[in-house]
Amino acid sequence: MGASAREIERQIKETRDRMDANLTQLEGRTKSGAMRFGRYAAVGLGALLLAGAAFFIYRRTRKPTLKDRLNELSLDHLRALAEQMREKLPSVTVRVNEKTAKEPGTFESIVREVAPVLAGTAGTALLERLVRAPDDPAAE
Repeated sequence: MGASAREIERQIKETRDRMDANLTQLEGRTKSGAMRFGRYAAVGLGALLLAGAAFFIYRRTRKPTLKDRLNELSLDHLRALAEQMREKLPSVTVRVNEKTAKEPGTFESIVREVAPVLAGTAGTALLERLVRAPDDPAAE
């Protein structure tokens, strides 16, 4: 009975060792696959940036002049373009010396806020002066 228990323990240990080796190998494959994908992504991104920069530089150095662009246009095309522009432009009405509602300035808006308060205070003081009895000691 003892020999078979040792044999089972040995087999379990061998199985665990094989499983650990397999897991280590699988982890290595996963890491190398992720690294490979990361390299591919970095190379692709670098190539895309390089192509974009090359295109940008090409457009800046090879931009056709106004004279070149106008030479490529035909007279009929220019007439059609002028018609389109006439249709798209909004109509404008210019009015001179017309009264408009304008926003008050800073000083005027302050006066509009303070004037009612000052008028109320002055009115209250005047009414107190008129209503108070002449022999009132508080008047002095």
